[in-house]
Amino acid sequence: MLIASFMLLGMFGNYTAAQEASQETESQMLARRLAELEAQVARLSQAAPAGELPGGVEPVEYHTLPPSPAPFLEAEFGAVMPPPLMPSAAAAPPKYPTVQMNGFFQADALYFDQDADSRAVNGDIQDGAGFRRFRLSAKGAVAPNVNYFAQLDFGFFGRPTFTDVWGEVTKVPILGNVRFGQWKQPYSLEVVSSVRYQTFLERSVLFQPFDAFRHIGIGFYDVNEDQSMTWAMSVFRQGQDQFGNDIGDSGGAASAGRITWLPYYGPREQGLSYLHLGAAYHFGDPANNRVRLLSIPEAFIGAFGTSAGIPIGSTAFLLPNVVNGTPPFVDTGFINTHMFTNLGTELLWVEGPASFQAEAQMSSISQRGGSQLNFWGFYMFGSYFLTGESRPYDRKAGALDRVVPLRPFIKEPGCETGPGAWEAALRWSFIDLNDNNINGGQLNDMTAGVNWYLNGYTKVQFNFIHAFQRRYEQPHASTDIYGVRAQVDW
Repeated sequence: MLIASFMLLGMFGNYTAAQEASQETESQMLARRLAELEAQVARLSQAAPAGELPGGVEPVEYHTLPPSPAPFLEAEFGAVMPPPLMPSAAAAPPKYPTVQMNGFFQADALYFDQDADSRAVNGDIQDGAGFRRFRLSAKGAVAPNVNYFAQLDFGFFGRPTFTDVWGEVTKVPILGNVRFGQWKQPYSLEVVSSVRYQTFLERSVLFQPFDAFRHIGIGFYDVNEDQSMTWAMSVFRQGQDQFGNDIGDSGGAASAGRITWLPYYGPREQGLSYLHLGAAYHFGDPANNRVRLLSIPEAFIGAFGTSAGIPIGSTAFLLPNVVNGTPPFVDTGFINTHMFTNLGTELLWVEGPASFQAEAQMSSISQRGGSQLNFWGFYMFGSYFLTGESRPYDRKAGALDRVVPLRPFIKEPGCETGPGAWEAALRWSFIDLNDNNINGGQLNDMTAGVNWYLNGYTKVQFNFIHAFQRRYEQPHASTDIYGVRAQVDW
């Protein structure tokens, strides 16, 4: 028994000694590993001083960056976004159809100051206030390569009025993207750019008489790989009512096309620097074989008058209800024709806070029973951001985009507040609708504007317009217009 006890004690002693030897070996291994890690940290510290990344690149503190309501800005300038808190699994495939709701409204007030000749030519133009536009829209996709967009305007004629209602198939061989329905046809920089982003209360005097604008049809568009060129073409019905409909078997076919080029584009020390050039055509056989060219003085206010069935109101729009308001200052009346051709050129130069934009257009009309008619016009304007912003540009559409203040006036989370964005602009527009037997008149418009962008989605605009019109055998009329607009979009 004693011998057995001594044997057990010997075995226990040998086991304890072996265990102590093993623990000592692991401690040595941990010490060596710690020494290696300390040496590696020392090497990294020598390669990149504290507060810097290798190569002297300063780290970006993403939480100090202001939130941008325009996602394309983040893509263009490489804004660093917060990393996910936890590794996420692969995103689940989207479920179709998808939908996103948007909208905006513009509330206007106008005051007219006419001289005696303006009253004699145009009548007593009424002051007023109202909603220039109130639009609700839905957009999304029904398949990975099939998109849709539908928008109604509850503030314009018709109430509601169809604006854009279309579907499109993307990634089509050769054509790129094919669109069908009603949308703004590819013609003119100030037309394809959203009215939410325009510098003045209204588009120029070229818009009503020359531009294709919204029609129902089919077309295609695309952009090259480096997004320096865009092109688009469509065929459509020339006439329409406020719901996008058109009937008639005497003419009505039309086509439009546009091409743009960015010779250079890039960021500069303050803002953007780029040059946009473009050209477009619009020709067709008008519905009922007649056209009418007219234009308002870059300001409009109106209201519904008497019930349906009464002759047209002072706006000269043929609508189910009479709309009285700002009358056209130049007007050819109806011209009988079976063919017209409109041509346009575009220029936009942006250098930091300064920009210059201009377009020139002409219309050639084959008059039935008369001589060929040629009408033309142009506009040019310069703008400057007193607070340092630049006019953003959508390279995929060849159009202007949303202005985002560097320091918004409306407080936003994680963003430095300030005065918002302030822009001053001056525009000169001219149109000549006189030729041969047509006395449509000439109109010169000078517009001074100030825009205050409280944030990326809210702005206030102030315009002063001096309109000077001339017609044969009529006095030279002068009208001053004062306008203000408040806009919110979401």
